[in-house]
Amino acid sequence: MRTTIKLGLTALMAAILLASALSTTSARNLELFNSVNWRVTWSRLEFQSSLAILLRCQVTLEGSFHSRTIPKVARLLMGAITRIDIKENCTSGSARPERPPPWHLTYEGFTGRLPTIETVRLLIQRFQFAIIVMGVTCKYGTPTDNVTVDARVNLTSEITSITPTRSRNIVSLLEGSLICPATGTLVSGTGDGSVTLLNTTTRIRVTLI
Repeated sequence: MRTTIKLGLTALMAAILLASALSTTSARNLELFNSVNWRVTWSRLEFQSSLAILLRCQVTLEGSFHSRTIPKVARLLMGAITRIDIKENCTSGSARPERPPPWHLTYEGFTGRLPTIETVRLLIQRFQFAIIVMGVTCKYGTPTDNVTVDARVNLTSEITSITPTRSRNIVSLLEGSLICPATGTLVSGTGDGSVTLLNTTTRIRVTLI
């Protein structure tokens, strides 16, 4: 009798684990719990070359996702950046967008151990910007450039910040003088890149379905 009970409990546990695994692996979409319109602000977004920090600016991006349900398909167009604001008081110079919005936002992947998401990785495409340092203008953003950013998700499924992925956001010189670096990297400080729903202080919530 005792052996039968043990076998029954073992079978029940196995069924629960199997059901959990199936529900996890079948999660094909990301779902937003609130509005699709968002804003992200960096207090100090840095443009770095291999030699030094060339520029540090306060940058705000605004945009929207095309839907509250987003399929987990790599390079899927999922939204757009519709407004770029770069404050004039950059250190060592200034910067400006060269290509007007919209800039494309695509899905790249996520990190974490399912069903918990730690980051959602996004790509920014079709962008162009210029930095102006000591009177020299350098334009960046070739057609093949992709800036990768990580949207960090906390334990309550809220996106807390968006930061450039350090190893995956190299931009190439499009136009400029010989003293312009051939490539540059975007870097932000830890915890910078606050992201909220547009015109609110409410965080975006995301989960797998």
